[in-house]
Amino acid sequence: MTVSPFDPAQLHAFETALSERRRELNLESQRLADTFAGVQSSRSDGSADGAHDAEASSLRTEWSRMSGFQGEAVEELAAIDRALQRIVDGSYGLCVRGGERIPQGRLEIKPAADLCIMCAEKAAPRRR
Repeated sequence: MTVSPFDPAQLHAFETALSERRRELNLESQRLADTFAGVQSSRSDGSADGAHDAEASSLRTEWSRMSGFQGEAVEELAAIDRALQRIVDGSYGLCVRGGERIPQGRLEIKPAADLCIMCAEKAAPRRR
């Protein structure tokens, strides 16, 4: 069985931070969904023909921007869920690739981190 390098109080603090970020992302995602609905309504209200409407370009740009934000939120929520699962299974704070301890400072900045610094640096070109 894998044992997290953190004591129960530290794990609770990380779990709280992860849960709070998850809540924030869910609220942000809901706001984006509401905005998506507004943009979609504007795109399909029949008043814009797309080819000649100056506002159509702005709507496409806004739609694209929001789609990007939504995709990033989905990825971050998945990373948070995986981190919360690692807390439950006792592997939180250990690199999922090499098994090395992830420094506490790294986790304080990025609580959903699943790679130690060395593995993250190796993976960086692929994650971009």
